[in-house]
Amino acid sequence: MTEPIMQHDFPGHPVSVVIATYNGERFLEQQINSVLTQTIKPAEIIVCDDDSKDNTIAILEKFSNNHLLKYYRNAKRIGVVENFKKAVSLASPGNYIALCDQDDTWLPQKMEKSIEALAKIDDGISPAMIYSDLILIDSNEHVLNPSVDNELGHDKYQHCLETLLFGNFVLGCTVMMNESMRKFFSDIPNNKAFNHDAWITLIAFTLGKVARLDQPYIMYRSHDDNVTFSNHKKKNRIERIMTHLKAVFQKNDFLEKEVILFREFYHFYCNRLSGDQKKKIEKMIRLENASYLKKKIAFEAAFKDHWIKRF
Repeated sequence: MTEPIMQHDFPGHPVSVVIATYNGERFLEQQINSVLTQTIKPAEIIVCDDDSKDNTIAILEKFSNNHLLKYYRNAKRIGVVENFKKAVSLASPGNYIALCDQDDTWLPQKMEKSIEALAKIDDGISPAMIYSDLILIDSNEHVLNPSVDNELGHDKYQHCLETLLFGNFVLGCTVMMNESMRKFFSDIPNNKAFNHDAWITLIAFTLGKVARLDQPYIMYRSHDDNVTFSNHKKKNRIERIMTHLKAVFQKNDFLEKEVILFREFYHFYCNRLSGDQKKKIEKMIRLENASYLKKKIAFEAAFKDHWIKRF
């Protein structure tokens, strides 16, 4: 068996893996083991626990004996976004930072491929990040779909600012970011309308640099406690048409969270955006009180030149 390469033996930046935990006993041990058995080991694993009530702390205590893992326990719950912000802030200065969920499994080359890709776009000044697709599995690791992008429809269009305006296509657990992006991470508002991954994706596609790995390196679990898939159901064509018709005649929340996100983002970074970026974001914000039909027309116009394959 090939021995993992230690960070100090690998050209480039050392990596801090940061994990935000909460009642994660079910899959946490398997996830940490998958991080520790990477072809390139991290320089450190930083875990912030949000006052778990199960055996999460006992699992973290066991792993802390190998000196790579350090964990911190919040005195009271602060929520997933604030918990990730805390974990990122505790990473060693200058390191690349890999975000990690508590219930997935990393494939052995996840770290290696991420470092290689990030190093290619990192100029030492701009905020930069890489992301990837994932393999969708169930609680017993049976593959449900070899592509989460396919499951969510993110493989149907080009990933760019125009399409990002209508919904985030990056899952935070795939992200590795540079030191410059860490500074923007601390700006993320504690707003329940959006998560940290949507914020840093916006940073990357407006103020920074971004690249996507050409294949997935994470097995992503679909289970009852998983936010992305707990309420997700893939719809057929008839179901999608009925959903749209229902939204036309009822109060709809289509793009509601996106408008909130972009209003907050615009408040923070208006002066740093290009003129073209400002126009696109301002146009999105103006859709706040628009009808569903007007929002749908804006959606179709934005995606017109970016479809790879339609549903």
